Amino acid sequence: MQSTSNVAPLKGTVVLDLTRWLAGPYCTMMLADAGATVIKIEPPRDGEITRSLEPILREDNREPISSYFLRLNRRKKSVCLDLRNPEAKDAFIALVRKADVVVENFRPGVMDRLGLGVDVLREVNSRLVYCSISGFGGAESPLRSWPAFNLVAESMTGLVQHGQDTGEPIALGPAIGDLVPSLHAVSGILMALLRRGITNEGSYVDIAMFDSCTSINELAIATTNMTGNKFEYGRRINPNLAPYGLYQASDGYVCIAVASEEQWLRFCKAIEAEDLSNDPELRTGDGRVKNFHDRIEPVMSDWLASRTRVEAAASMAAAGVPAGPVLEAGEVLASEQAISRDMIEEVIAPDGRKWPIPASPIRLSPKPDIEPAQTVPPGFDNGAVLGGLAGLDPETIKRVTQETKSAR
Repeated sequence: MQSTSNVAPLKGTVVLDLTRWLAGPYCTMMLADAGATVIKIEPPRDGEITRSLEPILREDNREPISSYFLRLNRRKKSVCLDLRNPEAKDAFIALVRKADVVVENFRPGVMDRLGLGVDVLREVNSRLVYCSISGFGGAESPLRSWPAFNLVAESMTGLVQHGQDTGEPIALGPAIGDLVPSLHAVSGILMALLRRGITNEGSYVDIAMFDSCTSINELAIATTNMTGNKFEYGRRINPNLAPYGLYQASDGYVCIAVASEEQWLRFCKAIEAEDLSNDPELRTGDGRVKNFHDRIEPVMSDWLASRTRVEAAASMAAAGVPAGPVLEAGEVLASEQAISRDMIEEVIAPDGRKWPIPASPIRLSPKPDIEPAQTVPPGFDNGAVLGGLAGLDPETIKRVTQETKSAR
């Protein structure tokens, strides 16, 4: 008998993907990476909005394509349906009957106005897991109707900090306000699928970007509420621990994170500064913070000046001190660590072009058998999905996949 130990964990799970931009597509991308059949429902003609979003990759004699869309829509099928068209809506309902999961990130109320809200769809399929991702949640709340992108959620949950020099707010780098709700949505969907295995009933998974960002900012929020002291991110040097921050080496910066007394002693040994380890005023985190600039930083800076960021980090790690070189984004996939961890895969454009992108970080052993990271044009799977899964005839498929005249 052939072994099935390498079967993809979500193989056979059908996901209808009504998402766009980032929070929703990243969620469904993770499900596709785990082997789910993700069917992206797109508007006819031009497809999802990010298909035309910059930066656009343009090459001679090649079809221009959005790198944004490529990043987030690997391994997904594409079906074009204008859900304002009653017949297209019926086709979608036919897909819902066979689906396990629906994911959407419209503003609350949009799906209800289309006649496709959670109550309607779960009436069609009681085992359906319906997941919505929105700025402030699907349940009633004061801000339920507000539109939101990641920066809105980050700004309203304490993640946006103020610069130490100017006092002006500083936006984060990665779109944390989108990516974390995506991961919470994946977790909620998997929990709902596990519960369905017990109850045979689906669930409504209601993910709010505001809730997710509040949750991950628990350190600052809880610390402020517990101590009454303002907690600040965005500092090059930690206000409570030292040395714990980003420090100049000969060719860039290195992160050094000393969080305990044992690590402090190891740090002193690594930089050959036994006198620092014997100083009673430097035995505690608070003492090291107070005396960092006068006593610790000069010695450490001299040691770092003759070492590259990689050399310094390697010396720290060998001594048992958490450390790492500060890498630019363009350096990450070229690192030995990324290569050895198989964190690189190639996304494949519809015309066969390939680009390296970060792979899924989830490792299962045995390694699941997953399809290549192919992307497809809008409506590429109209016939296969609507004919095979929804059971529509060719003439009906032609009608329901066209854009309605009123939309032009």
